[in-house]
Amino acid sequence: MENQSSRISVYVSDTNQVLSRILQLFGKSRFEVTYMQVFATEDEHLKRIVVEASFPKEMTGLILARMEKIVEVHRAFVHGDEGSARPAG
Repeated sequence: MENQSSRISVYVSDTNQVLSRILQLFGKSRFEVTYMQVFATEDEHLKRIVVEASFPKEMTGLILARMEKIVEVHRAFVHGDEGSARPAG
């Protein structure tokens, strides 16, 4: 399996530990995070995190499923996949 760079948007509750939990998810699988940025949303309790990481395309579904198990995550999707994005939960 060859790694490719993918961007994932994650809508999360604004808590102190959410960034570290998301980074741990990639770190445990030894996937390199090359970019991460946090954006405010219209809802003051909700943030959008954009993560770019290198991982095999075949792992995308598993990564999203693991990310959605994080309590603070409301929704996660791969960029370019917004039309078929799955809600978290």
